[in-house]
Amino acid sequence: MTEEHGRPFAAMWKLLSARFSRYLDEKTNEIDHHDVISDLVGRTELSPNYLSSITLSNLIALLGLLTNSVAVVIGAMLISPLMGPIFSLGLAFTMGDLVLTRRAIRNITISILLAVFVAALFTLFSPLKGATHEILSRTRPNIYDLLIAVFAGTSGALALCTRKNYLFTTTGVAVATAVIPPLSVVGYGIGTWQFGIAAGGFLLFFTNLVAIVISSNAVFYSCRFRGSMAAESRYPARRRFQILGTVLVIISIPLLYTLVTDIRKVKLTGRVENILRENFNHQLKSRLTAVSINKVDGKYIVAATINTVKYVEIDEQQKIEKELTSQIGSAKLELEQVIVRSGAVEPQAPLRAITPAAPPKPETMGTLQEKTVALLREGCREVESFIAPYKVSVCSVTFSDQKKPMRVTLTLARDYPANLQELHWLTTALEKKLNEKIELTVETTPYLPPIGFTEKDELDQGSIKTLQPLRQLIAQWPATRFSIETPLTNRRTSRQDKKRAATLKDYLVKELAIPADHISLASGNEKLIHLKVTN
Repeated sequence: MTEEHGRPFAAMWKLLSARFSRYLDEKTNEIDHHDVISDLVGRTELSPNYLSSITLSNLIALLGLLTNSVAVVIGAMLISPLMGPIFSLGLAFTMGDLVLTRRAIRNITISILLAVFVAALFTLFSPLKGATHEILSRTRPNIYDLLIAVFAGTSGALALCTRKNYLFTTTGVAVATAVIPPLSVVGYGIGTWQFGIAAGGFLLFFTNLVAIVISSNAVFYSCRFRGSMAAESRYPARRRFQILGTVLVIISIPLLYTLVTDIRKVKLTGRVENILRENFNHQLKSRLTAVSINKVDGKYIVAATINTVKYVEIDEQQKIEKELTSQIGSAKLELEQVIVRSGAVEPQAPLRAITPAAPPKPETMGTLQEKTVALLREGCREVESFIAPYKVSVCSVTFSDQKKPMRVTLTLARDYPANLQELHWLTTALEKKLNEKIELTVETTPYLPPIGFTEKDELDQGSIKTLQPLRQLIAQWPATRFSIETPLTNRRTSRQDKKRAATLKDYLVKELAIPADHISLASGNEKLIHLKVTN
């Protein structure tokens, strides 16, 4: 009975397979296989133009990463020619062409070494060494990055074969998979001696490389590229599939681990936030505004900030702490309470008598400038909401003749420069406030003063007091990243400075509940140790 029922399904499967095979035969007849092979073989040439394009796109990507500029990083992706030899490697696996495989692997290997060396050398001499968000976002790939590269590689290989929307598709593939920025991250990690960042960047690059090769291999095989088209010696198909399958399994292990870790972190954060909202979100009484979670010595440190009309008592905090412990394990609640007022503001008493207004004084150049300065200061206070948590420390204006716009200078208390998008937004906001065109210059000053230490290499009291606001900063902006910069002496950091940097990091983690993976170490050009907020 089972065999009789199975026969119709087998016949249907055979019929569908035959129709699909005929459909592929019809479509592949339109493909100029020799033209595609000639194109991809040509992309394995190591010409001076290719090497210069790799170098320039790598430097552009690195500058975009160091300045935290998404637009610059995307531009570097479009310039990079590295996608060509990767597709050539996919075709070589499909046909089993050993000579093309060696040429493609040689091209890719030289490109990797060149990009990493140039990025490391540039980073070593660059004054900007902080780990920005654009850098850190390319150090923890997961299985979704593999899937993105598979889909993008499939689309790019189809465009190569059919020549339909070729330019637009390959541009999208270059942006989606991003093979050059991860190599720049590898060079950055080596140049700053942060090998964890370098390893994460290389894992992302290798993930994209493997996914594109496998997906393009599947497309080329479906498009009837075969070993008989190879002009040189061929490699057995079975061995090719074994190699690709083994590499895919190996690379999937760390990607799945990262994905599972991220999912657990999201679920943990969700459970903690639900408990805190149930206890603190009471209309007209209190409201939860920020939460951050950090694990120190096997114990979860939950830092929460609330707006409240009345301080929460110790007994209630301990009750919430026990509830957190029952849900997530051993936990400690660090609560920051901001007293606010609920309800409407009482109206002011009416004036008993209204005095006649004095006649307005005639406008002079001095009074006009005073009004402009007052408006500018008000505008500077308003734009602080855009650059939060940072402040505008200096706001000045220089007046010129009527033919030239006034020059406005802002000094931001933060450790990395404003990008083009921020400059555009700040200029627009201030011009709208002043109702006049301006020439804007944005400068930066360190967010924190240099860190001081005692003779026993412990933090001095002045630095401990200076660091206290960071507890509220990380509670309100949990994604904030920090960089400890130590001075260089003859291209090396002294043992004492390394010890002091370790002491500072230990204090930030244990006392201020800053996640350890949010703190990086770097070498700076200053004579003292600095703690910088990188994003």
